[in-house]
Order: sequence, then structure tokens, then C-alpha cells
Amino acid sequence: MVKKISKNKEKNEEPHKIPEESKNDSSPENKLHGKKSTSKDRHRTASSKPTLCSRCLGSIKYILLIIVIPPFLNYTALMRESSQLQPAGELYDIGFGQKLFMNCLGKGKPTVILDAPTGMSSDVWSLVHPVIAKETKVCVYDRAGLGFSDRPQKNSNSNMANHEFNNKWQEFTLERMVYDLHRLISISSQQPRPLIMVGSELGAMIARGYTQMYESDVCNMVLIDPLVEEIFTHDDGVWSHFWHSHLVPSYQSLQLSAATGITRLALLIGLMEPPVTGEEIPENVTMRQKHFLSHPKHMSSVVDEHYFINESFSQIRTMYTVKPFPSNVTVTVVTGNYYDEQLPSSLNKAWAKSQEYLISHIHPGSNHIVINGADHKKMYRAPKAVADVITKLVRQWRTKQKYTKKMKQYTH
Repeated sequence: MVKKISKNKEKNEEPHKIPEESKNDSSPENKLHGKKSTSKDRHRTASSKPTLCSRCLGSIKYILLIIVIPPFLNYTALMRESSQLQPAGELYDIGFGQKLFMNCLGKGKPTVILDAPTGMSSDVWSLVHPVIAKETKVCVYDRAGLGFSDRPQKNSNSNMANHEFNNKWQEFTLERMVYDLHRLISISSQQPRPLIMVGSELGAMIARGYTQMYESDVCNMVLIDPLVEEIFTHDDGVWSHFWHSHLVPSYQSLQLSAATGITRLALLIGLMEPPVTGEEIPENVTMRQKHFLSHPKHMSSVVDEHYFINESFSQIRTMYTVKPFPSNVTVTVVTGNYYDEQLPSSLNKAWAKSQEYLISHIHPGSNHIVINGADHKKMYRAPKAVADVITKLVRQWRTKQKYTKKMKQYTH
């Protein structure tokens, strides 16, 4: 009996064996928390590394999708919309592989040519165009690169050799625009003469340049809120600083935004609106303006017209230095008595001073018409008042022609 008890005692006194896994686990973390590491724990720790990599790869995949999908969707939308939104009119080949869009309505003489403001398409005349067409023939067009017109071909020796391209003027400058317009209405299409040249902002400068170069074509010139070559010199160059430090960079940002598809997204969610707005603007014009804002080609041309403005100013100065303005052409300057709300007061005042200089020094004796309650958006905010100025000149020309014809009959 005694012997049996002693044997059991010996069994109970045997030291407790430590598991091999516990022996090998000597990490400070486990010692600190009193936890024992198992093979499952080690497997979980080892498998966490590829999980982190997979997360990074997943993030990169989503970033790439965000970068690629908006431009792709924008491109496909632009291709679909280009045929759906193109207005009535034609693409005229002006030579050198370049086509310009033009839309003419109405019949009779003289022919009115409407030229849009800086960086804008012919849509700005959408409410003026049909009103004038009731009186005479009137044409709107998109300058090179804007709207549905092709961007201009670059001047190069190969172009000159292959196409007898003797145009030596820089793309998106005044002389090049005048040259393009002349080919459009004289070679690609034969629009009846004489012409009433109507332009707003940069379009007004093109009207002046065209009249200087082709004076026999023109009987009247209407300058609506004209951009004057002296504008950068007034009020310590406030416009020069704004133009090059703010306006050009902002359009460059919009160009990038159009190329990446961000503009289309901003238009869809209401963060942006098209430049031509108003209660009377047709829906198709609004849709077309959104299309142009989302189009990298159009926005690139908007940037270029602003970027090369100094060259255009220099060219118009040279034109007026070389020869005087033709005395047979009447000049009408149209402004409003309201400032542009989107511009600081200092810029509005400097612009007004440059227009006063145009009236008093460059074209003394011109007829100055002020439209009450109108600002720089008068073409689509006060279209009837603008159209009335032009149709009045049409009637005056016709009355003069009838009088001249009667006088010839009496002399014979």
C-alpha cells in the first residue's frame, strides 16, 4: 500500500513539459502581453504583406480608371454630337486643306458679314442673324479653329511649296484672320458686294483690318464694343496685366479641363454654364455651346486668339500707319451704358477709355450709338437693338443707290 502511494507521488511531481511552440516564442510583444504565438498567428502575419500590395494595386487601378474614362467618354460624346449639333450652313474649303463654317440667310444687297467676339463662335449672333435676314443677305461664320471650323494650317516651307501658300502671317493673328475671311467670301463663295462689316471685340478689329485691305468691297462698318489696340496702354496697363496674368491662364486651364473630360462633368452637375446665355437663347444653341466648351480643339483656338493679341494689335497699327482709312466707308460704333458685371470697375473704365480714343482719334466723325441698358452681351441680350442699327444702314444704302440711279437717268 505504501509502495503504491509513493509511485503516484513521483508521477505527480514530474515537471510540466513546455510545448515546442511556446519555447520558440520569445518575442518581446508576447512576453509583454503574456500571449503565446501559434502557427496560425505566424501564417496570418505572413499573409498580410501581399494584402497590402493588392490594396495598392487596386487603388492604382481606380486612379487609372478615373484618368482614362472621362476623356474617353467625352471623346465619344463629341463625335456623336458633332453631326447632331451642327447648324444650318456649310463648310467651305478656303484652300491649304482648311475649311471654315459659314451660314448665310436672306437675299439682296448689301451683304452683311457678322464677326464674333474674341474666342467665341457664331452662336452669339443666333438672335440677330434671322432678324437681319428679313431685310437683306447676312452671313455668320466661325473663325479658324472655333466652332465647326478647322484649325489653321501652320505656315511652313512645305505648305508654300505644295499649295503656293504665300500667306506669311502667323496663325490666329489679325492679318491671317482677314486673309481667311477674304478667301471664304470671295473665292470659296462669291458673296454679293458691297459688304457691311459688323464685328464685336476682336471681330470689330477684323472688320477694320478687312476694310483697310479690301476697301472697294465695303460700304459700311459697325464696331460693337470694339477691342482697340490702345487698350493695354490706358490706366497703367491694367488690361495688359489682366489679359496675360489672368485671362490667358484661365483659358489654358479650361483647355486642359476640356481635354481631360472634366468640363463635361462640370456642365452635367451644374458647376459651369455656357458663355452664351439668356431666356431667348434656343436650346440647340445652349447644347452647342456646351459641346464647344468640352471640345479641346475649340478651347485650344480660344487660347490662341487671346495669346496672340499683341501681334494683332501691332498689325492693325501698321495698317493704319501705311495708309489712311477709306473715306467712302461710314463707321458706326455701338456700345452700352452698362458695365460688364463680371469685370472689375477698373477694367470696364479702361475699356471705355480705349473706345473713346477710337471714336475721337482713330475714326473721328464716326457715329456713336449707345444702347440703353446694354452691356457687352448685347448681341444676345438686346438683339433687336443691335439688328436695328444694321438694318437702318441697309435701308440708307438702298435709298442712296436709288437716288444715284435717278440722277444718272436725269443726266442722260
